[in-house]
Amino acid sequence: MSKLTDSPDSLSATAVDKGFRSDIQALRALAVLLVVAYHAHLPGVHGGFLGVDVFFVISGFVITNVLLRERESTSGTSLLDFYARRIRRILPAATVVIIATVFATYHWLSFISGAQAADDAKWVAAFVGNYHFAALGTNYFSRTLPPSTLQQFWSLAIEEQFYLVWPLLFLIIAAISRRDHLRRSLLTSLTVIITGSLTWSIIQTNNNAILAFYSPLTRAWELALGASLAIAAPLMHDRAPRLGKWFRSLGLLAILASVWWVTSATLWPGAASIVPVVGTAVMIAGGTLSASKGYDLLTDHPIVQWIGLISFSLYLVHWPIFAIATEYSSHSLSWGVNLLFVALSIALAAILYFSVESPLRRQPLLVRHRALTYAMGVALIGLTYSAIYWHLAHYG
Repeated sequence: MSKLTDSPDSLSATAVDKGFRSDIQALRALAVLLVVAYHAHLPGVHGGFLGVDVFFVISGFVITNVLLRERESTSGTSLLDFYARRIRRILPAATVVIIATVFATYHWLSFISGAQAADDAKWVAAFVGNYHFAALGTNYFSRTLPPSTLQQFWSLAIEEQFYLVWPLLFLIIAAISRRDHLRRSLLTSLTVIITGSLTWSIIQTNNNAILAFYSPLTRAWELALGASLAIAAPLMHDRAPRLGKWFRSLGLLAILASVWWVTSATLWPGAASIVPVVGTAVMIAGGTLSASKGYDLLTDHPIVQWIGLISFSLYLVHWPIFAIATEYSSHSLSWGVNLLFVALSIALAAILYFSVESPLRRQPLLVRHRALTYAMGVALIGLTYSAIYWHLAHYG
């Protein structure tokens, strides 16, 4: 779900403010609401799961902006600082959700379901949940078997795998390229990634749709497309505000039309993902072209911005709520009940964001002392696995 946001905590406050874009925040809100609405089985949101693909494009754009801003402001790129920001950004909220989900699955469902959740958690906590679900042959769209209560972590695994590769590739390209040719070299490399990954996505989806769904190779082009937009941004920044507004409208139309047109029966990702992914890219490009726009009611409304703010926490917490409630009741839930669970998800996401995600992400001591961030990361991972094995031993 990458999904999600990233601010260069180690840079100045001015740099962070300069990098903030309300249209990106609004796009996060749209993406997470599509996913939540799909899992709530709300009418008309047939392809809401593609909100994850929207997140992938956003993540590629935001992360590459972080790398470029650091490179251009300090003439260097610190991978240790980059991954410290990822630890503060991801691990605290993820740890809380993993442990709480394993506990809730044991408590409200059966010991068998709890043991399965604990086993899934061992892979999810290591950010390889996508490979685990692919190896099990887990069909994301299946309505016959109870899904894993930690299944939402598959997309976070893909994002973190991309973040292991892309910063390293960025650093290598920066080292061998002249400073004034860096963006051109990066765009060339990303073009190769986009072409190869999209081609493989189409081939693999037709041959093995489950493997293609969870593979980082079939999703890499979506993140790379977002990265390309970040690199090309200086060429577009506030160059055509009127055209930018049209781009944003056309991109939004492409996403919403896909939500209606795409269903769980559609081979995904493959060729079908091109329209919403490119639509997301067009929306981001439109925001870049019209950077000096005034207040926009659609994107700048406080509620929209607030949903975008808590989007990562909302993505994490909503799925176990729906999965556990549905399996506990042994039948499909009504729209009214599902809407209550949507409200509960938003409330719990806000609590998680304001009590865990945001405070630890911006904690001054952790930001100033990188070693403390890594120590916190080791402690959180240790806590997660301790909770997993305690549950397996206690209820085994």
